[in-house]
Amino acid sequence: MKKLKSAVLSVLLIALSTSVFAAAKTATVAIVPFKVNAEKDMGFLRDGVYDMLSTRLTKEGEVEVLTRQTVEKALPATPGPLTEAVGRELGRKLGADCVLFGSLTVLGNGISLDAKMLDVAGAKPTMSFFEQSEDAGGIISRINAMAADINEKMFGRTAAAARPATATAAAPQPQTAQPAPTDPFAHPEKMLKQPSGLGGGAGSPFATSEESAREFSPQFWKSAAYKLAFNGIALGDVDGDGKTETVIITQDKVVVYRYEQQRFYQVTEYEAGNKGINIGVDVADINGNGMPEIIVTSLTLTRKALASFVLEWDGKAFRRIVDNAHWYFRVCDLPDRGRVLLGQEPRFGSPFKGKIFEMIWRNGQYEPETPVAVSAEANVLGLTIGQIVKGQRETIAAYDPADRIRVFDEAGKEEWKSSEKYGGSTLHYLGNIDDQGQTERPIYLPMRLMTLKPDKDGKSQVLAIRNFDIADRKAEVFRVFNESQIIGFGWDGLGLQPEWRTRKMTGCIRDFALGDFDNDGELEMVCAVVLDEGRIITTVPKSTVIALKFAK
Repeated sequence: MKKLKSAVLSVLLIALSTSVFAAAKTATVAIVPFKVNAEKDMGFLRDGVYDMLSTRLTKEGEVEVLTRQTVEKALPATPGPLTEAVGRELGRKLGADCVLFGSLTVLGNGISLDAKMLDVAGAKPTMSFFEQSEDAGGIISRINAMAADINEKMFGRTAAAARPATATAAAPQPQTAQPAPTDPFAHPEKMLKQPSGLGGGAGSPFATSEESAREFSPQFWKSAAYKLAFNGIALGDVDGDGKTETVIITQDKVVVYRYEQQRFYQVTEYEAGNKGINIGVDVADINGNGMPEIIVTSLTLTRKALASFVLEWDGKAFRRIVDNAHWYFRVCDLPDRGRVLLGQEPRFGSPFKGKIFEMIWRNGQYEPETPVAVSAEANVLGLTIGQIVKGQRETIAAYDPADRIRVFDEAGKEEWKSSEKYGGSTLHYLGNIDDQGQTERPIYLPMRLMTLKPDKDGKSQVLAIRNFDIADRKAEVFRVFNESQIIGFGWDGLGLQPEWRTRKMTGCIRDFALGDFDNDGELEMVCAVVLDEGRIITTVPKSTVIALKFAK
């Protein structure tokens, strides 16, 4: 009995000592990006590991993880390799309580991780970790276990997902199966297979139904971060190989990617002869030759005129079949007529006043055919046509210059206008200066709207993005979007009403597309997300791609 009491007392003392850190104050942790030892560029794996550890260690009011920028800014002044002594000195400079650092080593398909967690004051012993796995998917589960160990032993936080006990020789604890990439060069964030819905893990609802308050579990994939500012995204089989490619435009490039065998990789890049600013992209076989075109809306460098172009695969490379076209372009997928190309002619001084037409392929170019009637100012980049209103075959929805959504009947008469602003983009046309002392007057272009085809009950939805401006769009010229949300609208007889919406996500969604992104025969919504536009001299642009799987 005396031994039992001593053992219980020891456990209590350990528990108390580990919890004092969290109870006394908010502990601060500096995570040093892990050194990577690999033949190939594995920066995306390092970034993924960093993000996972930062998320799993942070707890409001108890543990704060310093920003990566803060830590990296202090690193150049740190001499030599990062030893425990150097780590403690770094921690003291940053005012951190703990420093986490280590390395990732990739040999063939195998990945190993060495890490140390330092208590800067030296009151707690250094925690050392060594984990290894046959692939990137396996190392993720070990990082989760490592974070659970740190939370428990350093901060006194127990977790349900703690590391399984290894004291006995019993069979290993069964683990919930999760799909993981078999390729070690795939990004750590994976597509999660759940029974239904959009988006994230159990206990963390990603999307919520407005009517029933039903929460949808996440089913999403996220790419590595690219040092580019994405301006648009589209899906389609652009090289005729039977597989869906992802076409992404930056200001001056067209880049083709493919998701295949759980890898997202670049197929090719096109920038020859491009001297404008790309602002929109679509993929569709409009000329009817069986090979979908890449249709790019582009402004001239002055941002006051159009120089759009079209690419098509000739069996060996992409070539321009249309060059310097003075049209804004957008493709709509209509229930009865399939993919239709819309074009809007420019009007000097405003991108919202030109006439809109359905375009056809004739004489080796796109030519206007049937007018599209709207009774208010609109730009075709933010216009969609579909069976939005019951009883109408082709209703139009479009953003106006103030980013409010308007709905027009088949004759072009306005039926509804939103009271709130949606969309939100920093892509812009330069209007005429109208105030003395004004240097430029940006006229912001609208984002994409998309109408889904009707379901079995005849109901259709309009998909829209809502980007959140740090100034709440009160600044007429200055815009910075730091959060975003996807919303599905339905027509209730009086107007468009939100039927579901995702939670807010970090970054600005620049564009989105629907299609079989991962070539598994199912529909996904793919978004180009700008995390940093790189507009400040000391920063670089940063974007990522997310894919959301729709329930059948």
